[in-house]
Order: sequence, then structure tokens, then C-alpha cells
Amino acid sequence: MTETRREPLHTTAAGVVDDAQAQVRRVTENLTDYDRRLREFVQAQPLTALLGAVVAGYVVARVFRRV
Repeated sequence: MTETRREPLHTTAAGVVDDAQAQVRRVTENLTDYDRRLREFVQAQPLTALLGAVVAGYVVARVFRRV
């Protein structure tokens, strides 16, 4: 007779929670880095950033108008 050993359910759940926490940590770090780079770009190129925001707003408005 062969027996298979399975991990207890609480151990598996703890592993899933740990993985989710690690993913949230990575996403938070990436968003923080993206925010820092975006702020640096806006400070270095304010006119380009403004023009890009206006164009992006126009495109989004056109898309939502058709929906």
C-alpha cells in the first residue's frame, strides 16, 4: 500500500499568502520607481509632459465618446 504525504491545508494557505505578499511588495516597489522616474521627467521637461497629458486626455475622451 502506497501512502502519499500531503502538506496540511494551513501550510499551503500560508504559502499562498506569502506569495501574494511578495507580489504586492514587488508591485509597490515598481510603482514607487515609476512614480519617481515620472516626477523626474516632469521636472526636466515640463512642457513636453503637459503636451503629452493633453494629447492623452484627448485620446481617452475620444475613446470613451465612442463607447
